Amino acid sequence: MLLLACSLTVQAAEKREQTYSIGADVDAQGHVTATQVDPDVPASVATVLASAVRQWRFVPATRDGQPVPAHTFIRAKLQALPNTSGQYNLRISFVGNGPKIGREAVQPRYPRDAIRARQSAFTVLAATVQPDGSLTDMNVTSEYEGWPLRPYFKAAVLAAAKQWHAVPEQVDGQPVATRMRIPVSFTINPPYFTEKQVKMLREAARQEATAVAQPGIPLPSEQEVALDSPLQPHTVATIISAP
Repeated sequence: MLLLACSLTVQAAEKREQTYSIGADVDAQGHVTATQVDPDVPASVATVLASAVRQWRFVPATRDGQPVPAHTFIRAKLQALPNTSGQYNLRISFVGNGPKIGREAVQPRYPRDAIRARQSAFTVLAATVQPDGSLTDMNVTSEYEGWPLRPYFKAAVLAAAKQWHAVPEQVDGQPVATRMRIPVSFTINPPYFTEKQVKMLREAARQEATAVAQPGIPLPSEQEVALDSPLQPHTVATIISAP
């Protein structure tokens, strides 16, 4: 258990967590019948993730009003939390599901003017993942009302997103289009925010029902969200595994 915990990315003192994307085949009854974990994920972690995902259920996808099998990508957060015995409990929680966005190869370029001015931005890209994996109908807005979005941040996101490719969801063996909400953040190191921006970040974190207290300034989630996935979660209770 300790070896498994140590293979996760350290996010804060004594707590380790990482979010994974797992391919999932879902039958016409909403049961997960098979999972596909990326080959670079350690085998011990892959086993825990697959076991958890197979316990979750979805509202079945439909075609012509009839339930049919479907394929999606489930995002699950795996946390290793220290317990009173000096060991770790594992907590696997559902983050969301939808297409798999491949944006590792092309990241938005931080605008030079923004670097010189020490400006940060938290943007949201709304886009449709088409059946061929391309992204269309793209629009970029600010994550926060009252935090103006500079044009060069918007241009940087769009330039990168035009080169992204996704693996779409499938319904009854056929790829389908899904509308996505994809956060894209720009922060310099060390981060710099105005007093007003810090208040916005802290207020947003306070309003998040599932927010976990973290030291320093809480930043928004980087997880993309499917707005109209053909598969909706039915039973995705958090799973805790103790040593």
